Amino acid sequence: MSVAGVGIDIVSIKRMKKLISGRNGEAFLGKTFAEDEIGNPKNAEKLAGIFAAKEAVYKALGTGWINGKEIEVVNDRLGAPKVKLYGKTKRISKNKKINISISYEKEYAVAVAVISF
Repeated sequence: MSVAGVGIDIVSIKRMKKLISGRNGEAFLGKTFAEDEIGNPKNAEKLAGIFAAKEAVYKALGTGWINGKEIEVVNDRLGAPKVKLYGKTKRISKNKKINISISYEKEYAVAVAVISF
């Protein structure tokens, strides 16, 4: 296995709370997250982790942010986070294997993505 890219990102949970509860919160959620990622009630900690994972994947791909909805963070049957790619992001990835990890510490969510082939 060869590593094709690595990305990492950290997000303030407090900042995510402000973003999703602000006057443009629904618009931000709608353009950044899939409906299944948002959940009910809206969990700022979980959303911060998902956002960090999306950023980490884009950094690992070397593209910068394209479209939040082109990466969906899902859990496998054991609860481990996985990504599903769509659109331009899927084409850019060329079906490489992407592993992500998300962790939380008090006020922050951090995620790392490793792309291999």
